Amino acid sequence: MDILTSLDNGSSYSSSKLQMIIGAWVMSDAFRRRKVSIDNGDVSEDDYTKQSIYSLLYAMYRSIGEVKSETGEPYEFTFNTWGYAWPEGWGAPPTTATDPQRFGKNAYTGLLGFAPVRERVAKAGGKVHVVELGCGTGAGAHHISKYVLPDCTYNAVDMQKAAIETCNRRFVPELGGRLKAIHGDVTKVEIGEGQADIVVICETHITEHAGVVTDEDKRFFDVVRRTLKPGGYLCWGNAIPDATWQPCFDQLASIGMPVREVRDVTAEAILARDQDKARVEAYVEQCLKKFHGFKIPVVGKKKRREAELALKNFYRHPGTNLYDTMVNGTDTYRVVMAEKV
Repeated sequence: MDILTSLDNGSSYSSSKLQMIIGAWVMSDAFRRRKVSIDNGDVSEDDYTKQSIYSLLYAMYRSIGEVKSETGEPYEFTFNTWGYAWPEGWGAPPTTATDPQRFGKNAYTGLLGFAPVRERVAKAGGKVHVVELGCGTGAGAHHISKYVLPDCTYNAVDMQKAAIETCNRRFVPELGGRLKAIHGDVTKVEIGEGQADIVVICETHITEHAGVVTDEDKRFFDVVRRTLKPGGYLCWGNAIPDATWQPCFDQLASIGMPVREVRDVTAEAILARDQDKARVEAYVEQCLKKFHGFKIPVVGKKKRREAELALKNFYRHPGTNLYDTMVNGTDTYRVVMAEKV
């Protein structure tokens, strides 16, 4: 069992099934080469699929359930988001200093801070329609719908069944029909043309190849354009290879969606990872200790270390490869607003 490539994004793995999957991965150690660097948690792009990785993560988050932060505050991990510390020039922060998932909430709030977006919302009396592509568990959709745009309607789309199930369980019932969670590949599922005032993309697994806009990326951007109303806005935030931003901007311009404003929050994203260090370490420890496979003599300890490093790298934890790529400028975190003209 290779958990990096073998899991199905259309499946929703139970806790008992996850135990079996992790156990099989541990026991396969003698038959497979190591894919996770034991130095910094790096995994080559050729050694994993995003469908498998996210299937594992979202099933794991649901299975683990409520945990405690490093300060003892209980929470369920739903913001699968690096986020960033709130920039000083943006006014009062939208979160408290003790909120375990404040950096993810900052990232979603920050997407809608552009003046033209605020003006469009104000003109509509707050009754705008938002579509999020790659919503994960819907935690950000809930945050925007409840606290940022409390009169909006919101469609949240993701290819991971376990993530959408979490959204339907945790967030949809609270919002009185204003939030709809949709399971499917955003390039294939029917979303509706010309219906959105705002399309939100927050740290979605696209545009990851340095200096290249792939065919998949182009299809994704085409969906954004089709979904937006004329004059609507794409609000997009992510940490991706710095060399990829300009090709993405050029592609958006070529389909009639010029980029109007770009904010670089890389320094704040690094600061968030530094400040989030203790919480991430507490969460990873609480996760790993629940899986029996890691207690298998000899191989269990070895694979536990790989799992720990891979998780921390995914969170851009200090000391991992993905953290270092932000520090050295290989990756930059930007918040972008583009307009459909």
